[in-house]
This record gives sequence, C-alpha cells and structure tokens, in this order.
Amino acid sequence: MTVLWCSISAHGFGHAAQLMPILNELGEAVDDLHVILRTQVPADFFQRHLQVSWELQDVQQDVGCVQRGPLDIDVAGTWEAYSKFHTHWESKVEEEAQGIRLAKASLVISNISPLAIAGAAQAKCPVVGVASLSWDRVLEPFVQADVPGHCAILETIRNSYALADSLIRLHPSIEMPAFRSMVDVGPSAPLRKPNGYDLRKSLEVGEHELMILIAFGGVPLNRLPLEQMAAMAGFHFLVSELPSSTSYARVHRVEDLAMPFGEISHQADIIMTKPGYGTVIGAVHDETALVYVRRKNFIDEQSLVDYTHRYGRGMELSRDEFESGNWEATLRAVLTVAVPSEVPPSPGTGDVVRLLKTYLAC
Repeated sequence: MTVLWCSISAHGFGHAAQLMPILNELGEAVDDLHVILRTQVPADFFQRHLQVSWELQDVQQDVGCVQRGPLDIDVAGTWEAYSKFHTHWESKVEEEAQGIRLAKASLVISNISPLAIAGAAQAKCPVVGVASLSWDRVLEPFVQADVPGHCAILETIRNSYALADSLIRLHPSIEMPAFRSMVDVGPSAPLRKPNGYDLRKSLEVGEHELMILIAFGGVPLNRLPLEQMAAMAGFHFLVSELPSSTSYARVHRVEDLAMPFGEISHQADIIMTKPGYGTVIGAVHDETALVYVRRKNFIDEQSLVDYTHRYGRGMELSRDEFESGNWEATLRAVLTVAVPSEVPPSPGTGDVVRLLKTYLAC
C-alpha cells in the first residue's frame, strides 16, 4: 500500500477542492493508493468528490483566517487564533511527525499547512506544497510590527515552508518566496462527467428565466437581501444554508436539490460569488458568467479577478449594491459580455500527478 499524508486547510472548501482532481487522477496512476486526510473539512465533502481509498483524521492543520462572513476577515480574531495555535508549536510538530511515522507515509502533501511541512521534515518524509497561496502572504497586510507575536508567527510559518522539498504552484497564484523550490503548473480545474441531472426541469424554471447560483465558498453568508431577490422578475436564486423556513417562490435552497453542487454550478446561468479559486476556475472552465463582490484585503483576489476577465465572462458588483439587493442591472449586463478569444491554460492536474509520482517512486 502506498500511503499519502494529505494536509488540507479547512478555511472554506477551496483548498480541498483544489486537491480532489489531483488525488483522483493520482489514484488512477498509483496502484493501491491510500490517502490519509488530515483536515477539519467535513467528511461529506470527500464522500461526494474523492474516488480513492481514504480515511479522515479530524485534526486542525492551520488557522487560515477567522471570518465574519465570507467577505470580512476578523483581523483581531485571526491573530488571537494564530497565537493560540502556535502555542506549544514544537509539541504540535512532533505530534504531526509521529503520526506520519506511524502511518508509514511515502509522501506528505500540504495545502497549505506549515505544521504538516514541519512535521514531515522532522519525520524525514518527502513533503511538497500544492497550492495557489500561502498563509504568510495572506497575513502580511495585517502584521503590526510593534506587536512581537505577529512577526514571530510569520517567521515560524516561513521557516516551516522553507523545509518543503518543493512547492507545486497552481495557476493563477501569488508569489510565495518562503519556499526554496517551486514548479508552476496549470489550474486545478473541476472534473465534469455527463449525467442526467436537469436543473431547470428540477426547479420548474422556464427557458426565459435565469438561474443564479449564490456561491461564496464554505463560509456562510451572514445575510441576504431576500425581499429584493424575491421581487426580481425573471430570476431564480439558488442559495446554500438558508433556513428551512425560508419561503420565497424565486429563492431555492441548494440542499433541497437532489443533484451535486458541481452540476448545479455547471448549469447555472450566472454565479454570484467572491473571487475564490475554485469558483473562478470552474466558472471560466464552464464558460459561465460570473458576478463577483470583492473582499479587497485578500492576497490572491486580484490574480483571480484578472484571470476572470482574461479568460471568462465577469463583472463586479459593489459591496453596497450587493448588500442592498441592487443586483438586476449587473446580472443582466454580465450576460452581454462575450467569452474572450484567448483560451484558458490547460489544467495542471496531469503535471502535478507526474511530479508527485517522482516522490512516490523514491
């Protein structure tokens, strides 16, 4: 059995979503692969997407950011969480290393936990990062130099990243100089398989009506302008994690639809979102129109916005317009945006698998 120790950030579902196509293709290329998932991403996410032998170890791997909804970072709460997580850091690294040894892992993949990388280095196990961002770069804008703990935490993260054998950087991405060695590959694109789901038929939506998926990642929205949404003639809105008591003819709970989320996003006419990796790459891949609301303080946002406009159909909705429900003009306008002639980069899944196999062959 070939054991892969896979550490995944639970800051939303994007980090796990990046790895699913890679792990599935790796499972086809490596006989008897078993993946140990070290993460607090819920098991049902992997049950829906992962097609290799796997087990889940519900262990915190990093902090990411503490959020007040999907659009706002709680900066004070984030630093408090990092301070707590980095207490007894060496003991945490030793615990991770011991787990890697006991599992007899052949390789550690991190997206993008410094703890897993430090633990792998201590266990003398090959370790690679596979990601489009790193937590030191996310934290940089929020560092207060006069707070000693901030710089110390950042240094610990960077020193841990430097222990990785390599970073496999998924396009589009940011600069990540903490890693000593890096290989660039194409995007991690979702895998689409033909199936018999018909979203429009399931919702009993006419051909002249538009289906809008509200998808802000794994962090629930605090509130939505439901009254304004319900009053928009010609639109139907699909939303996750709405209370079951919500009752509007034009607003539908995603959980009530008997179809995979990826298929819902594939068949939607428009996706409304923040610029997050998985949603942007999927929308461009599917040629689905994208309306995005900026966070304005997340490090990879501009690279994803640029990717959207270079290869896909996108339009920004201001934060004020989003919160007030003033959506209709932008929703109609984005459908007039032509698909750019420039073809998106080919998915990098195969390249990542070939690189990972070189470590597994050692």
